[in-house]
Amino acid sequence: MGEVYRARDSRLGRQVAVKVLPEHLGTNPQALARFEREGRAVAALSHPNILVLFDIREQDDIHYAVTELLEGETLRDRLSRSPLSWRKTLEIGVALAEGLAAAHGRDIVHRDIKPGNIFLTADGQVKILDFGLARRQKISTEDETATLDDTQAGSISGTVGYMSPEQVRGENVGAASDIFSLGCVLYEAVAGRRPFSRRSAGDTMAAILKEDPTAIGDTGKEAPAELERVIDRCLAKNPAQRFHSAHDLAFALKGLLSVGGEKTRGAAGPHSVRRRWLTVIAAVIAIAAAGLLYLRSHAQSIYSLAVLPFANSSGSADADYLSDGITESLIGSLSELPNLKVMSSSAVARYKGKTPDIPSVGREVGVRAVLTGRITQRGDSLTVSAELVDAKDNSHLWGERYKRQLADALAVQNEIAHQIVEKLRLPISDTQMKRMATRQTANPEAYQLYLKGRYFAAQFTPEGLDKGMNYFRQAIALDPGYALAYDGMSYYYTLIEDLSVAPAEVMPKSEAAARKAIELDDSLVQPHVEQAYNYTSYDYDWPAAEREFQRAFSINPNYAPAHEFYSQYLISQGRIDQAIQEAQRAVELDPLSPEIHSFLDWTLYFARRYDQSMADLHTTLEIDPNYPFALYVLGEVYAQQGRFDDAIAAERKSVQNFGDAGSSYMQAEIARDHALAGRRSEAIQAVRDLLGRSQSIHVAPYGIATVYAALGDKDQAIAQLEQAWAQRSQFLDFLKVDPAFDGVRSDPRFQNLVARMKLP
Repeated sequence: MGEVYRARDSRLGRQVAVKVLPEHLGTNPQALARFEREGRAVAALSHPNILVLFDIREQDDIHYAVTELLEGETLRDRLSRSPLSWRKTLEIGVALAEGLAAAHGRDIVHRDIKPGNIFLTADGQVKILDFGLARRQKISTEDETATLDDTQAGSISGTVGYMSPEQVRGENVGAASDIFSLGCVLYEAVAGRRPFSRRSAGDTMAAILKEDPTAIGDTGKEAPAELERVIDRCLAKNPAQRFHSAHDLAFALKGLLSVGGEKTRGAAGPHSVRRRWLTVIAAVIAIAAAGLLYLRSHAQSIYSLAVLPFANSSGSADADYLSDGITESLIGSLSELPNLKVMSSSAVARYKGKTPDIPSVGREVGVRAVLTGRITQRGDSLTVSAELVDAKDNSHLWGERYKRQLADALAVQNEIAHQIVEKLRLPISDTQMKRMATRQTANPEAYQLYLKGRYFAAQFTPEGLDKGMNYFRQAIALDPGYALAYDGMSYYYTLIEDLSVAPAEVMPKSEAAARKAIELDDSLVQPHVEQAYNYTSYDYDWPAAEREFQRAFSINPNYAPAHEFYSQYLISQGRIDQAIQEAQRAVELDPLSPEIHSFLDWTLYFARRYDQSMADLHTTLEIDPNYPFALYVLGEVYAQQGRFDDAIAAERKSVQNFGDAGSSYMQAEIARDHALAGRRSEAIQAVRDLLGRSQSIHVAPYGIATVYAALGDKDQAIAQLEQAWAQRSQFLDFLKVDPAFDGVRSDPRFQNLVARMKLP
């Protein structure tokens, strides 16, 4: 592997190790290219169980790698003295599996896991060495490395005694090959001999392909039967029968450490077969009993879950719609399960692009279980990894890796949801399980189009909304029975209502889409909430809105948006205390959603409880300091408290974060603040600017009416409210409680408008 020197980095003043590439490889262009390519890959890894590579350099035709300096010995040196205890083997195995999981997560396969490439430091650390930085090009004894060019058909790469069957056959190898090699290391560490050791390299490779290793108990060494089972799974000839990932292997080994593994298999002797079987049975019973107790305890306590944003490991933002979409779909499916509290997308958005500490996540969002995952798309190939963890003790509940075609994305999502239900031991009927799948579509292409629609529309930009709508239409064209696609269209029509588009242009479309979704699947909660909002905000049909909200609650009483929008319905009706209770209930269900907190703050504003609203606004802005709607409400509250400069600053920041297009409500509030502060000329000029803009883009007349009311111009305020009535302006349902109109509330024309709206 070359010569390794202790050296001093004179620039940083630290001790390092320097490995020099052998001279015969230093003149080989192919070897040099591989040296640099793999060096760059390993340098990107950062894990406590992987040797840190600082640099690769060349000087005077000498090529070398600079790494951290380790004090201790290799596992090969340690095993030359004696085997390890099974518990020490487990501890080392966990460290190695976690290190490999980090490498595999960056698409790096070691291909040469063996005791000589595992270092045990003097302070108890375990380090994986030599990710292919130098290999000898011959096959001789079992400790020598055989390497040919990776790109050649039938090439061999690895160390003979630790090769996987696919390596021996010269096939392309993946992460499963490293798991096989690690199984060989674990076997040797506890048994004191290699699992496939034969007299020659050829015989060893034949044994790897055709034979099973001797049972550890028959070698005279002791190990828990469950450890032997784990090692046997690592050593499966078929890669698909091994652990699906090094991460899963690490959790399996951790589980053995926590169980204790008191039952072991020992050396053969008189009646050893009978004793062996009794030992195996006792071990199985002990493990099964521990498992039942574990699952039973979880079945009593795990009724809350956070699905963190799945990571996109594809190396391209083009696959973001898949990672975000699968996350959103899982949240949607699982949210409808009885007795399971699932955090919303907005509540977990802060964790996107991060690798958070799971127990911390559990405490922050108030859940017991956390699901994490990642997707990798390569052309039509899709890999999805998912892991379910108990946030209370960071224990592994379930993990799986799926390698499918892109067209199977929906099937993977459904399978993950079913596995979660099973592992959490949730009380759910077969009918409910089936409905989780039928809520989607049988058309894989329609599902992908739906995910793209959600992804782009959620960006809340004119371009994103246009793209989102187009994808929803395409999904519906492929599957006219796709209820969720219709619901998506309804929801995103309401997003642009009265902000960038007049309500009359989009709200009938929103109603039609929600009605179609309900017709296709009446037990889907979302379209009932969309339709209730349509009745409240556009039709002013209060009894119909009440019916839709109650239907939504009967489907899923824990759906936070239903309580959020019901609170707005109630405040418009003047049912103040009940409105606040519903808004608080929404926050209880989704405590980290800035949207839901903002609606609570708005409800408190309309209830004239400004101090309470301000107190919660601080919490809202801690969650997201730039959330536009929270800043808008903050400005309104400041204005009612007479803090007009603070109000204007908050509204300007809201416009800045929301974007100039569609921010007429925020800009109108700035004009109103000037009027309330006695800056009449500034307010009048701001109104003129808004009216000028209304010639080319939509400007909500309701917002302009609030400015005229603040200026004391009742005639113009009423005139703008009449326009708002004609256009079905978005905020007109708050007419009865909005403090902005306290100065015109006694005007008969205002009272007539309230009567026409049939507000109580």
